[in-house]
Amino acid sequence: GPLQKALNRILCRSQDGADGLMETVVLEKTIIKLGSLLALGFGEAGANIIQQNLKGSESANVVVMVEGTRVECIVASTRIRDFSLATEVLQADVMRFVNQIAEIVHGVVDEFHGAANKNSGETFLTIWRTSDKEGEKVSKTADMAVLAFTQILGAIHRSPVLFAYRKHPGLQQKMGRQCRVNLSTGMHYGWAIEGAIGSEFKIDASYLSPNVNIAEAVERATQVYGVNILAAQSVKQQCTTSVAAKFRLIDRVIMTGSKDPMEIFVIDLDFMSLAVERAPPLRVNWTSRQRFKARQFLEAEKAKKWHDDLHMVNLFNENADIAAMRFRYTLEFVHVFAMGYQNYIQGEWQVAERFLSRTRTMLGVEDGPSNALLRFMRAPYQFVAPETWDGVRYLDPVSVE
Repeated sequence: GPLQKALNRILCRSQDGADGLMETVVLEKTIIKLGSLLALGFGEAGANIIQQNLKGSESANVVVMVEGTRVECIVASTRIRDFSLATEVLQADVMRFVNQIAEIVHGVVDEFHGAANKNSGETFLTIWRTSDKEGEKVSKTADMAVLAFTQILGAIHRSPVLFAYRKHPGLQQKMGRQCRVNLSTGMHYGWAIEGAIGSEFKIDASYLSPNVNIAEAVERATQVYGVNILAAQSVKQQCTTSVAAKFRLIDRVIMTGSKDPMEIFVIDLDFMSLAVERAPPLRVNWTSRQRFKARQFLEAEKAKKWHDDLHMVNLFNENADIAAMRFRYTLEFVHVFAMGYQNYIQGEWQVAERFLSRTRTMLGVEDGPSNALLRFMRAPYQFVAPETWDGVRYLDPVSVE
C-alpha cells in the first residue's frame, strides 16, 4: 500500500554520502514518529506487547497474541452525560467535542500517575496500577486517583472552551437550563487481566475483569443517586485515612456484576458553585525547544507527587475549585445524613425518613443520595422495612435509568 511504498523510499540507500546522511536523518525521524504513534495507540496496557515483540530481533514476525498479565489496579469509568443528544445535535463536530473533554480527562489522569486506556465514544476507561507498588505507595496511588477525578470535574465546569457549548442553540433547545458539559465517574479496586484483545487483523490493548464491569456499574449508579463521583468501598479501603475521610457513605448494595454486598461512597462536590475561567488565551508560537522545556517542567511536577513530604490530602484541601465545590456541605449536614443512613440500614425507616427529608433540602439544593434513599423506602414499602431487610438492596442502574 501507500505506507509500504513510503517506507521503501525511506529505506532505499543512496550511493552519495551526503544523501545517505540525509536519508539516515529522515529514517531516524520516521522511527521516532512510528514509535510515538505506537505508544499512543497501545498505551500502558500495550507496553508488554511491544516489549515482547522487540525482544525477538532474529525474526521480523509480529506476535500480537501475547499472554495476558494479572494486575491489581484502581479502575475508573468516566462517562460524558447526555452524549447521544450531543451527537445528534453536533453531528461531525462531536469528534472535536469528545477530544476537548479527553484532553482534560487524559491530561489530569496522567498528571496523577494514572493511564488512559480505552475511549468508546461517551466513556473513558482509566487505570491506576498498584501491582508494582507496596504499602504507602498503594495508598498514595488510590489518593491520586480520587484527587484526579475531583480536579477533572472542576476543570470541566471551569473550562472556557467547554463553556461555549452552553450557548449552542441546538443544545439549548434540547437541554434547556441544564445545558452544560458534565461527566460522571465510577471507581472500583481489584484485579484485571492486561493484554491484547482481538485477532491478527486488529487488536486492542485493554483490561478484562469483572472488576471493570463493576466500575462501569458504579458509574451508571451516579444517575440513581444524582451525583458525579461514586466509589466502591474497595477504593476507600486503599486510600489513606485522611483522604478516606472525604467520602460520604450513602448505601449498601449488591451491584450488577458482583455477588457480594458493597458499600458505596460519594465525594460531595457541587459544580454549580464554580465560575468559568476567564483567563485570556496564551498567544504563543511554540517552538520545538519551548515544547521540550514545557514537557520537562510537567514531568518534574508529576514526579514531585511521589515525594514523601507531599500528601494528597493537602492538595485536596488547598485546591480552590474543590474547596468551592465542597463549601455547601456542612458538618451538620454530614451528621444528620449519617443518622438517617444508620436508621435506614437498621430498618427504622420512619425515623430515617425524618432525618433524610431534612438533608434532602437543607443544602439549598436537592441532595441526590437523600432523595434516592427516600424514593426506595417510599415505593413500594411506604417507609416500613420488609421483614427480610438485612441492610442491603439490589441495585440495577440500567433498570432505574
